[in-house]
Amino acid sequence: MSPLMQINFWLVVVNVILLVYLAIFHIFMIRDVRSSFTMGLLLFVFAFLIHNILAAFFYLTMRDLYAPGTELLVLIITSIETIAFIIFAWITRR
Repeated sequence: MSPLMQINFWLVVVNVILLVYLAIFHIFMIRDVRSSFTMGLLLFVFAFLIHNILAAFFYLTMRDLYAPGTELLVLIITSIETIAFIIFAWITRR
């Protein structure tokens, strides 16, 4: 696995950890608030959680199939996702 894909894989692992944290927080929030908006946020988190778990699986099992030119683009997209999830977690805890 190339160094860019290794960084990408570990960013996906960070994403999964952030999304599990957000899912747990919103599950507890649903018990207290019972809001459709909170339910929508929870479904949003679960969709991204499934996406990132599958991405980690594909990075591990299909690492040789990624074209060298796409590795940087995938890293940029994953980095933007990580920044967005960090902001989402920070805003959620405020």
